[in-house]
Amino acid sequence: MDKQRLYDDLIKAYKATHKKSESFFLKASQLEVRGGSHNLRLFNPFPFYDVSAKGSRVTDVDGHTYVDFWQGHFANILGHNPKIILDALLNLYRKGQGLTTGFPGRLEEELAQLILKQLGADKIRFTTSGTLASMYAVMLSRSFTKRGLVLKAGGGWHGAQPYLLKGVSTYREGLDSIESAGLPEGADSMILVTKFNDTEDLGEIFRKCGEQISCFIVEPFIGAGGFIFGHKEYLRRARELTRNHGSLLIFDEVVSGFRFHPGGLQTLYGIVPDLTVLGKAIGGGMPTAAVAGRADVMALCGPEAKPEEKVKFEGGTFCSHPATMLAGITFLKDLIQNASKIYPKIGRLGAKVRKGLEEIFAAHGFNLKCTGYGDTLGISSSLVGAHFLHEDIERIDKPEQVWNPAVNDVELRENVFKLAMIQEGFNIFHGYGAISAAHTEKEIDASLDAAERIAKKWKKYRGSKN
Repeated sequence: MDKQRLYDDLIKAYKATHKKSESFFLKASQLEVRGGSHNLRLFNPFPFYDVSAKGSRVTDVDGHTYVDFWQGHFANILGHNPKIILDALLNLYRKGQGLTTGFPGRLEEELAQLILKQLGADKIRFTTSGTLASMYAVMLSRSFTKRGLVLKAGGGWHGAQPYLLKGVSTYREGLDSIESAGLPEGADSMILVTKFNDTEDLGEIFRKCGEQISCFIVEPFIGAGGFIFGHKEYLRRARELTRNHGSLLIFDEVVSGFRFHPGGLQTLYGIVPDLTVLGKAIGGGMPTAAVAGRADVMALCGPEAKPEEKVKFEGGTFCSHPATMLAGITFLKDLIQNASKIYPKIGRLGAKVRKGLEEIFAAHGFNLKCTGYGDTLGISSSLVGAHFLHEDIERIDKPEQVWNPAVNDVELRENVFKLAMIQEGFNIFHGYGAISAAHTEKEIDASLDAAERIAKKWKKYRGSKN
């Protein structure tokens, strides 16, 4: 397929219909690096700029309305700006409250109680981002074990923090490269990378280095690595190996927490990690994150910890912001109370999309496979990735398959298909994205109709390969 000609045509069409967004982008680029502060939001040739977002839809400055499957970095399980959250916040603001105070506040205790009950964890401490939470979890582990090595899974994204910026998405004969300049000297040798869902590789690393590993941090559902569930035997082996070698097991549930049921994914696996990193959903659309886990480990950030063991997990000025705490409480209560309605619906729609996309593109001669299948856990997932493969693979279960350009056409997934779907009125991410409770069956069907039209259009670009 002449992919470059297709991409050029899509960019030309996009520019022609997004004049105001282009103007905003040019102005923003004079002030901010590449016109923004989060690279995932700044797709080529420039992002559209939103003026409103409600439920399943977002409208931009040029007047285009899209069905949105990005949904706030997958955090908005109820859709954009749900009324139940806005009403709670407006009521708080009308009382003359809601801005940061610098005091603990009663709302913090209420959200902590909710999360700990749903996780079955001992203690929790809040911070302001998943990046910070994962960093603090590693620091706690290094202090508790008095060890220096940190183990992570290739394809795992745990935020831009110095302990884990290795083996995310840069594929050079595998996912094991340092992915940022400016890291401390020796970071490369301090961070070990194992292959996700590869029990043998995990066992070999622990056999060689187990007594030096402070922690193994892993997403039970790997997000940036391709929307892939961990195999039960893999995660159970991770629990066994970390326990046997005196290392801590950290589950990063920033993406998976409260996404598939009202709690951590760890509950569905029947595995209790030592620490859990949370973010996204627990803030109800507001910025917060947390580390929860064992009381003896969490105690190391408290005032009673020995000076040589104390971890400076101090939270930050906007930690436990009152409006954020209220949004999180309101959001989680709604998910818990309406779990029997919300999760089966969004899971069923996710299953419909996966089946539909694979069948549509196969009928037009494209080798597309979806990720996000939760059948090994007996659930249907509301997160969907779509991948254009060069190889015939029955089921994608490794990030190496997702990010290896020899296996998976990353450019077609991330750039070309995204622009094609935008032109059809759908904003997608990683090939599709997140389904929320606000999405309707009609919108899902319409997105599959759009994919059908795209697959048909792409036929005329066949002829040359690149």
